[in-house]
Parts: sequence; C-alpha cells; structure tokens
Amino acid sequence: MPPDARPLSGVRVIDLGWITAGAGTSTMLADLGAEVIKIEGPGAPDPFREWESAANDADWWNRSPFFASTNHDKRSLCLDLKADPGRAVLFRLLEGADVLVENFRRGVLASFGLDPATLRERFPRLVVAAISSQGETGPDRDMVSYGSTLEATAGLAALTGAGDKPVITGRDVNYPDQVVCLFAPGAIIAALLERERTGRGAHLDLSQRELTTFLIGEEVLAAAAGAPTVRRGNHDPLHPQEKIVRDGADWLVVNGATRTPVRDAAALIEAPEFKNGTAIGVTLDGRPAKGIPFRFGKRRLAVRQGCRPLGADNAAVLAEIGYSERDIADLQASGVIATAPRRKNTV
Repeated sequence: MPPDARPLSGVRVIDLGWITAGAGTSTMLADLGAEVIKIEGPGAPDPFREWESAANDADWWNRSPFFASTNHDKRSLCLDLKADPGRAVLFRLLEGADVLVENFRRGVLASFGLDPATLRERFPRLVVAAISSQGETGPDRDMVSYGSTLEATAGLAALTGAGDKPVITGRDVNYPDQVVCLFAPGAIIAALLERERTGRGAHLDLSQRELTTFLIGEEVLAAAAGAPTVRRGNHDPLHPQEKIVRDGADWLVVNGATRTPVRDAAALIEAPEFKNGTAIGVTLDGRPAKGIPFRFGKRRLAVRQGCRPLGADNAAVLAEIGYSERDIADLQASGVIATAPRRKNTV
C-alpha cells in the first residue's frame, strides 16, 4: 500500500443513502479511503438537497450546505432506478462493488429487483448495509419513521426535557441518524474482514431504533430493576451543585466553582480549539464539510474533495463499466441519467 493510501483504499461503495443515516455512513467510509459512488434518481434526489434558502437559485439542488457537508469525497451518478436501463446500470456497478449502503423504506430495494436473496445469489461477495427504522424483521418492520419518531420508539425522548413534556432533538439533525452512521461503518468493516476469511459477503440489518436504545441501555436496565429515571431536565437532586444559570444574554453550566458558557454553533466556529479539531473539515477549495471524528498517528485523514454537482460523474462512471459514448448519450436523451432533478424545489 502506498504511504499516502488510506485504510479503505481500493474498496468501492455504492451509496443509495439519503439524508444522514445512509449518506453519513458512506461518507465515513470515504473518509477512510473508499471510493464512493452516490446514486440519486432524477425524480428522487437526496432530500438534503432541498435547502429552503436556495429555493430560488437556478441550480438549487447543488446549493445545500446540509447536503454538501454530508456528501464530500463522493462521485455523483444521477440514475433513474425505476427504469429498466437504470437498473441494468446499477446491476453492472454492483458486479465490481464491495459494499452497498441503503436506507430506503423497507420494500423499495426489492422493487428494484434487489431483494436480499437476489443480492446474495448474484453478488456473493457484496456487503450490504441495510439501514432502516425498525429493522427488516419484527412487527414494526414496515414502519416509516423520522428522527423524532425514532427517538420516541427507542425511549430517548422520554428521558429528555423537564416535567411532563418529552423533547426531541431536532428535525433534520437528530440523534438516531447520527448514531447509525457511527455504528454502521464499524459493522461494514468487520464484514469486509470476515469476507477476507470466508470469501462471502454479508447482509447487515441495522435498526436505528435498536441502536438508539443501545445508547440508553443503562436506563432500560434501571427500569427493569424497578428504578426508572425520572425526567427532570437539568435538575438532578443527587448533584445539586450542577445547574444551568443565565448570565446576562448567555447561559452558563455551573458545577461547583466551575462556570462554563453554553456555546452555540456560531461560537464554536470562532473557538480556537474548534479550529484545531476534527469536528469540521475544510475541502481543498476552502469550503467547510463534516469532519472526521478520529485521527491516525502516521496516516493523515482529511476531507479532500467537496460535494460534486448532481450527475457530475455520469459519463465517467458509466464509461468505466463498459458503456460507450453512444450508450451514454442515449441514456441521457431518454432521461435515465440526468444532471438536474425533474421537479422544482417545493420547500
């Protein structure tokens, strides 16, 4: 391996992920050196592209900071998987892929002819990371969820807030999505190592609800023992010296003699320790992007390339898997590949 190679150099990932859960998972694999090809449909681009403030821009789909932050260091293929030729492209891509990441609603991948049994038969070395709300088995497997409803079903929302009102963490940026994109890359890497021993890929069934409950496992065990935690916000009678107080226009966390300001995102950006950390990275053209949450002592990890415009790599990716210039032109003319969504931003 060349000295500047990263740990997953040579691994090819097909990314069908949306928002954070799937897209964030494949981004972390890209951070570790994998080649990631992100596939979005012209009729169904990643919803993170629909940023309210860019609604009137001519190319609004390429303007969202939320999308850019979560999709750096990826190639972009805009491909209609509802069309037979589009599915044929995907199948050909999977022949040379190591990993498939997806977080569609259960049943969507099967509608493309990519049910688990077919994937195992046609691509026996492929590692499939199927990220879903409730997992692929069990009574709630068909539930369509968002971060808020996942926090409710996983038990997290019941612990947050004060008094009789639970609090969810947010709409687009929420704990269940962030949690799975930290756990899933580890499971994928473990499956790739297992493939080296067995020659077989794996189907990873990753439930966001299960992983979120895992985070509060101590609380579940306490409840099972008859001592559930009472929701009390920032007030803990066992630690009365710890509290949050207002200091003019600001808030402080006070713990005995220690007084620490509560920083928002704007304050973090200006903090010197933040600038020297890894939470936020910077692309080669100077744009901020989601960072890398770990470092290696002798192998540098860094954000290298910013977010690619939608469909920017259509021709290059298709040429690499054997499509001729004429084939690519026909796919473009028929709308199977594209560089813009078919619909206007309605946000």
